[in-house]
Amino acid sequence: MISNVIHTFGSKIVIAAISFAILLLNANFLGAEGLGTVGLFVLNITLVILLSNLICGSIIYFSSRSNKSNLTFNAYLWSMISIFIFWGVNQLYSIIDEHLAVHLYALSFLQASMSIHQYLLLGEEKIKLSNLISSLQTIITFISLLIFYYLFELNTVLAFIYSLYISYGISWILALALSISGLPKIDPKSLARDFKQSFQYGFYAQAANTFQLLNYRISYFFLDAFSGRAALGTYTAGVQFSEALLMPGRSIATVQYARISRKRKDIYARRVTILFMKLSFLATLIGTAILLAIPSQFYTFLLGDDFTNVKPILWAMSFGIVALSAEIVLSHYFSGTGQQKKNSLSAFIGLIVTLIGCFTLIPTYGAIGAALTTAFSYSTMFLFLLILMLKNRKNKAIEFIPNRSDWMLLKRLFKF
Repeated sequence: MISNVIHTFGSKIVIAAISFAILLLNANFLGAEGLGTVGLFVLNITLVILLSNLICGSIIYFSSRSNKSNLTFNAYLWSMISIFIFWGVNQLYSIIDEHLAVHLYALSFLQASMSIHQYLLLGEEKIKLSNLISSLQTIITFISLLIFYYLFELNTVLAFIYSLYISYGISWILALALSISGLPKIDPKSLARDFKQSFQYGFYAQAANTFQLLNYRISYFFLDAFSGRAALGTYTAGVQFSEALLMPGRSIATVQYARISRKRKDIYARRVTILFMKLSFLATLIGTAILLAIPSQFYTFLLGDDFTNVKPILWAMSFGIVALSAEIVLSHYFSGTGQQKKNSLSAFIGLIVTLIGCFTLIPTYGAIGAALTTAFSYSTMFLFLLILMLKNRKNKAIEFIPNRSDWMLLKRLFKF
C-alpha cells in the first residue's frame, strides 16, 4: 500500500512539474487574459466530467461488486448523455465562448472515456498503471504545446486546445488497451440494476463533488464578471501554484480510497485515514511555508509582468490549502466507507460560505477576495468533517495528534 502511495506521489510530482511548465508557457505566450480563457475552458470540461461521473465515478466502488462490462457500458452511455445535457444548458445560457463550444464537447468525451478505463484500473488497485496514464497525458500536452508555440508559432488559445486533443486521445487509447482485457461479457439481465445502483451511489458522491467543485471554481465566474478576464488569469496562476501543494494529500487519498473500498473494515479504514491525514497536513504545511518564502519578484520573472499580484493571492489562500490537504483524506474515508451523504453535507456547507464570499469579497477585493473566499470554504469543510470524526465514539481527539503508534502503523504498512 505504501509503495502505491509513494508511486502515486512520485507521478504527481512529475505531473505537477510539467503542469507548472505548461502554466509558464501559457502565461508567457497568452498573457493574463489568455490564461483566464484557458482556465474557464478547463473548468467547463471539468463540469462535464463531473456530470458524467454520476455513473463513471462509481466504477471504483462497484468493480469488485458488479459486472465490469455492465459498468463500462453504462458509463459510456451516461457520458454521452452528460454532454448532451451540457449542450442543452449552453443553449439556454452561454457558459463557454461560442467558437470554443464544439471543442469543449469533443474533448469532454475523450476525457470522460479515458477516465472510465482509469477507474477500472483503480478498482483493481492497478495504481501504477493509472499513474502512468495520468503522467503521460500531461507530458504529451506539454510536448504538443511546445510544438504549437515554437514550431507552428500558434500563439492563441487554440494551441492549448489542439494539445488537449492529442494528449486526451493517446491517453484514452492507452487506458482502453490496459483495462479491456479480462472483462466479462455484458449481462443484459443485470444491466438496468447495475445502472440504478451506480446512479444511486454516484448521486451522493457527485452531489459532494459538485458542491466541492463549485467551492473550488465558482469564484472563476464571479471574478470574470466583476474584475475581468485578466484578473481571472492572475487568480488562475495563483490557484495552480497553491494546489500543487495538495499533491501529498491527493496521492494518499487515491490509494486510500481504492484500498478501504476493497477491505471493507471500518477499524482499519479509520486508523489509516487518521494517520494519512496527519502526514498530508504536515507535508502541505511545510510546502506552503516554502512557497510563501519565495520573493514576489520571482513569480513575476517566471510568469511575466501581467502577474504581479500572484504572491498576495498565495498568502490569502495559504491557510485554506493546508486545511484542504487534511479534508481530502477525511472525505475519502467517508466515500470509501459508503458515507457519501456526510461529504455532500460538508461540501454544501462549504458552498454556502463560498457564495457569501463571492457576493461580498470579490466585488470589493477582486482576486484577493476570491482567494480568501476559497480559503474560508476549505477551512469550513475540514472543520465539519473533523467534528464528524470526533463525534464517532470510536475516535478520540488525542488520536489526531502525532504519536508513537503512528510510527508503528507506518512501519507495518511499509512491510505490507
